[in-house]
Formats: sequence, structure tokens, C-alpha cells
Amino acid sequence: MVLKLIEELCIGCRLCQLACSVAKEEVFNPELARLKIISIYSKTGLNYKTSLCNMCLTCVSICPTEAITHQAGYLIYDQDKCTNCGICITACPENVIASRAEGIALCDLCGGSPACVEWCPHQALMNQEGN
Repeated sequence: MVLKLIEELCIGCRLCQLACSVAKEEVFNPELARLKIISIYSKTGLNYKTSLCNMCLTCVSICPTEAITHQAGYLIYDQDKCTNCGICITACPENVIASRAEGIALCDLCGGSPACVEWCPHQALMNQEGN
């Protein structure tokens, strides 16, 4: 499964980021979300730059301790194996893996029911089949 944004439906409200942060960090803070929606205003109108985990699995292949694995379509993070080396953070092409005091934060699609998708008032985010 992967997240997909339908840009023409997105209004830039960032509720998806708030949903993610509260589901994963138990606080409403879009900066702690595992996805990023950035509003860009230009002469052509309002556009969005998104950073969503696309399940490219770079983090899985590069992790030297196998703290990140891919099972049944989801990323699994084992904090006990993580050494906080930061290699996965640097390697992530979408820049959606973050460092936390207890290890890393990455999108695990909320175990198959992503809060960001559920909270989107315009159904601009969807869960679709991927790797």
C-alpha cells in the first residue's frame, strides 16, 4: 500500500498532517507528521508540493541493522535494533523519515488504516496498492 494525493481535490488544509501527528505523536503538530503538504502560491494559482512515503524501500535496503523491514505491504520499525545512525533519514528520497529521541519516525500507514486518509475532508488522500 502507498499513499497517493489527488492534487485537484486538495485544499491545503493540512488536516492530514494533524491527523498523522496526533495518531503517531499524540499531539496536534503538523511538523511531527510523517507526510508533508506544502502550499505554493504562484501566478498560476495555488499548488502543492507533497512528500509522502512511496514505499520505495530505500530505507529498508540501506538500514545496516535491519531495524526497518517491509512486511505485508507495510514498513515495520524495530526500535530495539535501531542505532539512530540516521542513514535512513539521509537516504529517504521523500524526506519523510525523522529523528526522534527514541529512534526514528516513519510512515507505517497506521497498520493499514492511515489517519491522514480518514481525516481528509475532501478525499484528496487515498491508500492504493503499491510495492
